[in-house]
Amino acid sequence: MARRSAREAWPHCPMKPQVFKTRRDVERYFSGDTIQCLICGRHFKRLHRHLAAKHNLSADHYKKQFGLAWTRGLTSATSLAKSGWTEERKAKARKLARKSRFFELAHLTPRREFAPFLKAEAIEHLGANAKAFGKKFDLQVHALAEKGLSIRAIARVLKVSHTTVLKRSKRRPKGKPRR
Repeated sequence: MARRSAREAWPHCPMKPQVFKTRRDVERYFSGDTIQCLICGRHFKRLHRHLAAKHNLSADHYKKQFGLAWTRGLTSATSLAKSGWTEERKAKARKLARKSRFFELAHLTPRREFAPFLKAEAIEHLGANAKAFGKKFDLQVHALAEKGLSIRAIARVLKVSHTTVLKRSKRRPKGKPRR
């Protein structure tokens, strides 16, 4: 059975569909003991099963419909805190995944679009500082490095972050194999 939009799944929806516009709105939505289904208005600790059972929607469709980030599960803050995923456990799982080459061998899925509030936030933070880096920038980095300047000194001269310079100075031309 094909998944439907929230409006199709629940046509007499008492909730007015809303798209989250700011990070604060999203944090407020997930904070607390429960999260509210934006389709029918009921409250749950974990929302994904309800969506599949009652509204025939996947979590991805729900997140897209209401502008929620793909990386955040549909779980209340209290439920997430009690889930047992401590920082130590997360680090151990990441280490195991790297060791097993999970991320290298996993099926690649197409990149998802960012939630609207994340797009707006990125534009707001970049503002006038947005710069497109290209071959000219790489040549400037290389020339300053040839003069003996450190990564941080190059960053100050070019008015960029030192991590940007570091990434650009380690760039390899396409076609050259890694050692």
